[in-house]
Amino acid sequence: MVKWTNVVKTSAIEPGQSIVIKLENKSIAIFNTGKRFYAINNACPHLGGPLNEGTLEGEVVTCPWHGWQYDLKSGCPITTPNVRTYPLRLDGDTLQIAVTPETPMSDRLEDTVFNQTVEADHIYEILEQIQLGKTLDEVFENIHAGLQNIVPHNRLGIALIDESSGDLVQCKTKSNRKILLDNGFSAKIEGSSLAPILNSGEARIIDDFKEILARRPTHWTRLMVQEGMRSNLTLPLKVQGKPIGVVFFTSEKPRAFSEAHLRRLKPIAGQLSILIEKGNWTDKLAENNKRYRTLFEMSNDAIFICPSLTEAFVTVNENFCAWLGYTHQELVNLSLRDLMPPDEFQSTHETLKSLDQQNPITLQTELSQKNKSRLPLEIRAVRITYNETEFIQGFARDLSEVKALSAQLKARHSFGNLIGKNRKMQEIFELIQLVAPMKTTVLIQGESGTGKEPIAHAIHHNSERAKKSFIRVNCAGLVDNLLESELFGHVKGAFTDAIATREGRFAAADGGTLFLDEIGELSLGTQAKLLRVLQEGEYEMVGSTETKKVDVRVIAATNRILKTEIDAGRFREDLYYRLNVVPITPPPLRERRDDIPLLIEHFIEKFNQQTQKSIHRISPDALEILMDYTYPGNVRELENIIEHAFVKCQGGSIEKQHLPLDLIASRDDIVTQALRASNPLAALERELVQRVLEASDGKPQLAAQRLGISRTTLWRKLKAV
Repeated sequence: MVKWTNVVKTSAIEPGQSIVIKLENKSIAIFNTGKRFYAINNACPHLGGPLNEGTLEGEVVTCPWHGWQYDLKSGCPITTPNVRTYPLRLDGDTLQIAVTPETPMSDRLEDTVFNQTVEADHIYEILEQIQLGKTLDEVFENIHAGLQNIVPHNRLGIALIDESSGDLVQCKTKSNRKILLDNGFSAKIEGSSLAPILNSGEARIIDDFKEILARRPTHWTRLMVQEGMRSNLTLPLKVQGKPIGVVFFTSEKPRAFSEAHLRRLKPIAGQLSILIEKGNWTDKLAENNKRYRTLFEMSNDAIFICPSLTEAFVTVNENFCAWLGYTHQELVNLSLRDLMPPDEFQSTHETLKSLDQQNPITLQTELSQKNKSRLPLEIRAVRITYNETEFIQGFARDLSEVKALSAQLKARHSFGNLIGKNRKMQEIFELIQLVAPMKTTVLIQGESGTGKEPIAHAIHHNSERAKKSFIRVNCAGLVDNLLESELFGHVKGAFTDAIATREGRFAAADGGTLFLDEIGELSLGTQAKLLRVLQEGEYEMVGSTETKKVDVRVIAATNRILKTEIDAGRFREDLYYRLNVVPITPPPLRERRDDIPLLIEHFIEKFNQQTQKSIHRISPDALEILMDYTYPGNVRELENIIEHAFVKCQGGSIEKQHLPLDLIASRDDIVTQALRASNPLAALERELVQRVLEASDGKPQLAAQRLGISRTTLWRKLKAV
């Protein structure tokens, strides 16, 4: 039983001074270091020197006889034997001391009792000090410093249960090694090895982390090993039977903790639990972590942190677990590589090589869910540094609904292979739907590359003739006599090379659709025969007088202006009106710039399938260039540009440098840039002045000479810039 005895008023001992008292035949020196009071045996273990007469520096007293030094806090000697310490406490302004009686024993037993007494004194002192702690920081420091002599450890940590999430959150950590598992780290309790400790209230000793890591790898264990820690002692913190957290002691030595250490620490853990509850420190923890929970747990995004694509996740939030169908414990043992399709890993790895803290990278991918299906995600990745270690932090957005909506929009903004939300394109889509079910002849006129053939295909595939053939004839690709044979066929011997009878394209398209591309190239003679087919539905093969009937829908296309050809006498007017029953004129791409992003997305999907790449986006800089370009080759030219970019792009995003060089050069040309400005002349002068100054190494005098103006004029122009 410990007996506390009043000894002296605190005001009786000045800071830096000491007094000596006699208690139970013991000479005890009480020191005031200015921060706190300490009581030790006044006799130095060597020759009994009076320590109260020695020099006091901070919390170290030096024996006046032989210079040996002692730490007043712990009683530990500095290269000398231990000196006995006694616990002190305050009762108002009065110091009280507890002196434990000593019982004579044999030398060995006496040493054991002495050590136990010293340890008990330390425990009492620590209990006293943590009772005096006003904050969790103070209590934590008192435990860490005070216990080193009886429970040596390299690392001390306190983790408390966050009521809002149910997770165990590390809130205080101190170590003599580099800390990797730091404050703010959260761990799921359910299903983990922490659950039995908190539920049953039993402490746990881990003899060797490396053995545990080999048997049951977890991220927590992996980080402990990386810190250099080998063994651990964890005690539950409970108040009235309710678990509130754990306190854990960790050592760099394997098997560093024993049951004896556990017995010594139980009263510390009990007192710590009471103080945490009394101080409402669990509530303060929740308040301190409010921003963390808001950003990490309550975010609409799925968030993860990992060292690299191939290393296990450091942590993930609830959304990431829920979306993929894994538990938190399962995910922290997986990496992005484990979840990512093999064909996308290499391109993603290349993309993230340039990742830094200033320039996040956004990419699209699919991650494998636990049920083996794939979840489409857009991931915004940024590199972060914590405790001198770099990590990748990813914010993922579920694209499932976006993909579904995109499919709906694509259906609205596409018609077969035609893409466009532009008003003119939407009118063409409506016209295709109206004309497709009919046999009506259609004339498509427009610039090269505007999509005349896709329009013809759309008409055919949305008609009753879709199950029959779609036959295309390029009227500009053959000389006149061969073209006639190509269209109508020929009999054997009709001309020198006619060694056998051959059916023509009209016969091949019977019941289907014949698409006559570049019809403006037909000779007048062939035009007359074509007119007869359109009017009567009949024709003769070359070299034959037999009339053949045919049921063919004709769709014609040309990049010429046929009315001009009629005026020049190169095209029959009657054929023109017979073809031009339903005219369709697709607009050039420069007149439908709002369709450019849609077309780019379409071509990216197309070339991804062809090349097995995983390019999912185009950078804003590259898109700006493509939006400003005039496209003399129209949609076909845009398709060629994207195909060119696919050759050069090895990541997940098409960047400016992947575009054709002549396109970038025209964009960078200062005249081209100036023409985009509201005041082209002023913009051109401003850019010219800046470039000349840069070329002159920033020297105004040299720049002014090159521009042929005075330095004053140059200064005025620079000021205007």
